[in-house]
Amino acid sequence: MKKNLMSLAVAASVATAATTAQAAMYLDPEGTGQVLLFPYYNAVGTNETYIHIVNTTADAKAVKVRMLEYINSQEVLDFNLYLSPNDHFAFTIFQHPDGDNAALVTMDNSCTVPALGSATGLGGTLEGFVRADGAKVQPFLPYQYQSEYSGLDFDARSQVGHVEVIEMGTLTNEDADSTTAFNPAAYATHDSAGVPANCAALVGAWSSVSATTGTWTSSASTQIGAATGGLYGISNVLDSADAAAFGIEAAAIDSFWAAGASNHTDPGNLKPSLGEGEKSAIITAGADAYTLVYSGTEGGWDAVSALFMSDTVSNDVMLNPVVNGATDWVVTFPTKKAYVNRTTAKAPFSDIYATGTSTKPLTYTGTNLSCETIKLKQWNREESTAVVGIDGPAFSPEPPAAVTPGNTLCLETNTLAMGAAGTASVTNTVLAGTGTEYLPASNLSFKTGEVEGWMRMSFEATTQVLDADSSTKAGTNGASVTANTRLEGLPVMGFAAFKYVNGDRTFGFVSDHKTSTSGSAIHS
Repeated sequence: MKKNLMSLAVAASVATAATTAQAAMYLDPEGTGQVLLFPYYNAVGTNETYIHIVNTTADAKAVKVRMLEYINSQEVLDFNLYLSPNDHFAFTIFQHPDGDNAALVTMDNSCTVPALGSATGLGGTLEGFVRADGAKVQPFLPYQYQSEYSGLDFDARSQVGHVEVIEMGTLTNEDADSTTAFNPAAYATHDSAGVPANCAALVGAWSSVSATTGTWTSSASTQIGAATGGLYGISNVLDSADAAAFGIEAAAIDSFWAAGASNHTDPGNLKPSLGEGEKSAIITAGADAYTLVYSGTEGGWDAVSALFMSDTVSNDVMLNPVVNGATDWVVTFPTKKAYVNRTTAKAPFSDIYATGTSTKPLTYTGTNLSCETIKLKQWNREESTAVVGIDGPAFSPEPPAAVTPGNTLCLETNTLAMGAAGTASVTNTVLAGTGTEYLPASNLSFKTGEVEGWMRMSFEATTQVLDADSSTKAGTNGASVTANTRLEGLPVMGFAAFKYVNGDRTFGFVSDHKTSTSGSAIHS
């Protein structure tokens, strides 16, 4: 779910708001920006995920690439990527050939620091290596989560998750004509052979050898200019066993950094994070564009959350047995960890990721989970409805139904498997893997033969709200008027993945989630 489609009128309002004195981040309707969020990767068994990061500008760029596991968005691999102008960086996430952890493999020549495949001394399946065909393999690492709590330290935890890409700034040259000057833009730029001119110099800039400190080790901002955006991303989850592919675009946040700003950090640093950008956001609700302003040390997280806030998520369900139909929903909360990795949960989330025994509905024995209440309702193709957890559908219109207790999402990247009534299991899911929760959503209560329709997921808890310090709404003549400051729901992104079989051929396709912008509008 990209939430990047809007009317021309609203797009114009966003553009107007973005150029005012109160600059703010926004989801770019054209799909390019300074930050890219990929809602999902899967490296379970025969699943592989292809990630493409593209620089559409004439600037060389410093970019942080970060993979986060599905339970609590702990980093499993971070590295710095130095893109050439108009560069295209591609890699694949797959299951390690000798272990349960995920790994990255690439034949790409773009400069990374550290060099992918070079990590040694870590032991076993954590060792990087270069294959005989020249592909560089970099395993995902468990260090961020392995000592958290018992029950959640397992290698397969890294097989499912989502990906963040944050531009840290543009590369400039001290003196492009000098062989002794520090010229990172020139070093990162590919030569006629398609290879960076001097990637070793960029690695050296972060190194200290023989008492000589690297240029960036001394000052990370040296020859780093303002972030300019222009990044886009696409991904493709491929199940090689079934020959089914699912294409997904990254959500693009533009004006994430203040005008003229950059934030270049060393490899291995967990910063910059999504919480370090602008503390204001431009969002759309109906035909209106609002600029919401946040404050405090977590104001940046709130601004990113505002971009994805929604009180409902809707999408299709296709389970037709004639074509072996199957449907999975991916529901990712890209900012959740900032609100639950603490002693007291912060709105819009309500349940901390804490110690203690969990009774949450997971497919593994887990502890320390952060769960949010949801409501699920289904419609078949003829408008017959059912509230998930209540046996059988009802004629439309149906009597009001109370929120069904027990429906919760407990992960940061949630995969909901759906099957025909009473049949949901790992064998009939589209994206079967570690991150699959079998909530009541797994057993759709459609009658026999009623196996196609749609479902709505609602976030209706009173705690599921995000309040801004102030808000303005773009007026009809470009003027701003004071508006209310509350967004309802949760910050969510994702998609539905469908698979069906026709003869000896398997087909897969994806539909971005649809959100309720009116229900997610600003309230006092």
